[in-house]
Amino acid sequence: MMGVEYIEKTETLIGTRRKELIDKETGEIIEVDQITKKVYGQKNFWKLYLGDFLPVLGIVESKQVDILIYILENTQPSTNMFVGTYKTIQKNTHTSETTIAKVMKKLQKQQFLKKIQNGLWQVSPNIIMKGNENKKQLLLSYFRTDESNKNNHR
Repeated sequence: MMGVEYIEKTETLIGTRRKELIDKETGEIIEVDQITKKVYGQKNFWKLYLGDFLPVLGIVESKQVDILIYILENTQPSTNMFVGTYKTIQKNTHTSETTIAKVMKKLQKQQFLKKIQNGLWQVSPNIIMKGNENKKQLLLSYFRTDESNKNNHR
C-alpha cells in the first residue's frame, strides 16, 4: 500500500509504501517502509519580476510583442541564454529585420537582454529566471561581470 502526502509549506511530496526485503546472508524477510521525497520549490518555475518586466513590456509596440514572446519561449532555463540570429527570429516571428533590430536595441537599453556575441544573448535574471536565489546571484554575477569588463576596456 502506498500513501502520498503533499506538504504545502515546504513544497514537498512524500510517498510511503511497505516493502519486503530479503537478507541475502540469512534469508530473513524484513518488512520496511520506503519513503520517497520530492521537493518542488522554486527551481521548477520561471519567476517573472513584474516590477522590472512591465517597463520592458511598455517599450514594445503591439506588433513587436511576438519577438519578445519568441525570446521568452526560447530562453534556456539553465543559463538564461537566448540563441537566435535576426534571420532565425525573422523566420519564426514573421517580422522584418528592421523591426527585430529595433526591438533588440530597446531590450538592451532596458537591460532586459545583453548581447554576448552575434546570435547569443543573455536575458537578465533580474527580470526573469528559473531557479533559486543562489542561481540568481550566480547568473547576475555573470551578467554584471561582462558589463564591467566592457567598461574597463573602453
